[in-house]
Amino acid sequence: MAAKMLFSETEEEEITMQSKNEKKPGCSCCSGNAFDNLTGGHTGQNGLTRSDFLKTLAIGALGFSALGTAKAEAAPAQASTRVVRGNQGGKQDVMIVDTATRELRISATVTKDVTKPSVADWGRRFQAFFGMWGGKMEGFFVFTTAVSRADIDKAIQEIGIRSRRQIPMNEVEQRKGLKATTTRDDYLDGDPIICTIRFEKDGKIVEGAIEDFIMEKIEVEGKEVIKPYTPHFIYHGTGEAIHFPSGCILCPSDCNGGIITDNVLPLKTTVNYYKVDWERMPPEGSKVEVVLKSIFGPAALSSTKA
Repeated sequence: MAAKMLFSETEEEEITMQSKNEKKPGCSCCSGNAFDNLTGGHTGQNGLTRSDFLKTLAIGALGFSALGTAKAEAAPAQASTRVVRGNQGGKQDVMIVDTATRELRISATVTKDVTKPSVADWGRRFQAFFGMWGGKMEGFFVFTTAVSRADIDKAIQEIGIRSRRQIPMNEVEQRKGLKATTTRDDYLDGDPIICTIRFEKDGKIVEGAIEDFIMEKIEVEGKEVIKPYTPHFIYHGTGEAIHFPSGCILCPSDCNGGIITDNVLPLKTTVNYYKVDWERMPPEGSKVEVVLKSIFGPAALSSTKA
């Protein structure tokens, strides 16, 4: 069953009903209500080495199959896959929908706007790390695709991933933040999703989880602690359910403006700081493949029947 649509065509009124968010130190994106933020009021650190943390793969059918139309068409046709072409913001990309492996392979470009929080320095954000060209939050993304969010949302459901809880914009103020009264209803919820990034380096394909390319900083007993980024990404689909024009696809901070989010903390809890690790990232402007896959495998109980 497809993700439940919780909102009517009056979502713009609901968006404008959201009261002003409290301005947080170090955050350039949390002031004003969500609709105004989108439309302006109109409708190298210590730890594993690069070779240790990146998994080197042999070039194969599951590698860069979405990086370009020619490569996608050259791959052997399979009944379990279909190709979706994207043309957003004057750009072109390809998505491979693979129902056999229960994953989407989406070509994207590495983008870098250093004026946005957590791109070149530590910052708080709820805007996506992976998003769509032409979205209102385009400048915040570090992986940007021309495949429409609507097509990606439909494909996520096609490979059997389901939403369990969406939160409308007019409930943000009452639900955001971690507090003594927090309940399960203050979290977006849905089936977990794994997101990996693949790119070509020295004739080989390297792959890492998206969290391998992002650092996280928290405060512990008054001191700043840099830690591994440990998200829990789930599919909720709210951004498409209300046609929210952010263009966001995969977000931190349990944000309801996209379709996939990290729900480790409740809705819009922008207390942690993030920074993109450009020593590990592929170069700005290069082509990558963003892979979204279900945690549920395609061959359940196969080991019990072998």
